[in-house]
Amino acid sequence: MNIDKFTITSYDQLTGFDRANGSLELILDELSDFSLAQEEEKTDITGRGGRTIGSLKKNKKVTGSGTNGMLSGGAIAAMTGSDVENGEYVIRYTDTITVQSNGGTTTETAIGTAGNEIGTIYVRDTNNAYVSGGKKLVQTGATPAAGEFSYDPANKTITFFAGDVPDGTEVIAFYDTKVTGKKVANDSDKYSKTLQVFVDVTCEDGCDNAFHGQFIINRADFSGTFNIQGGADPATQSFEFTSLPDLCTGNNQLWDFVVFD
Repeated sequence: MNIDKFTITSYDQLTGFDRANGSLELILDELSDFSLAQEEEKTDITGRGGRTIGSLKKNKKVTGSGTNGMLSGGAIAAMTGSDVENGEYVIRYTDTITVQSNGGTTTETAIGTAGNEIGTIYVRDTNNAYVSGGKKLVQTGATPAAGEFSYDPANKTITFFAGDVPDGTEVIAFYDTKVTGKKVANDSDKYSKTLQVFVDVTCEDGCDNAFHGQFIINRADFSGTFNIQGGADPATQSFEFTSLPDLCTGNNQLWDFVVFD
């Protein structure tokens, strides 16, 4: 390999590890762009006649930033100072239910106070409006009267007052239910993490020889400022970190770059 003349042809992946126990915290392997920027301050030293006779250099700073083509739970956790957790969680579920024979069935099991698991069901008006029109049916723990409904969470069935809601009518319910999944919690008292980061790249020299490279950032302080956005384009994961000297070990390197076959 000839590193007198070479180029980085691709950024392959960025991995981040806990500095205390070495566990994997994040992996970004769909990097669409990445930049490792360096800056330093320089103050000119002037002599007779105002001529520059030297310079004082200080405050070297390295920042890394980029975009991953897909969202990463590990990266979001690193930037919010949290962890990716596995467990059972309560979410608010939106359920559209078609009424048949004065009843219906929820997709999920509504949870909450007995007799008030759902609370309210909304019936669309002739303009298909739930909020600005239509009517609200209120849950009861007894046999429903006009304007009421009952719910049996054991079999997820809803019972309406006879004739209150015509067959084929779509109603909508919003209720809490338990799901098994993964969670990232953004706690206001926790802040972004500092990780050990490795950035793997593919290189090519002037003779078309391909080889590998790796940037090693032993103390990457991630920024907690980011956006999660989508719309016409898919959501991507932007990130930024500042490289810090490792005061614990006395290692002052802001990064090392190793090239290898």
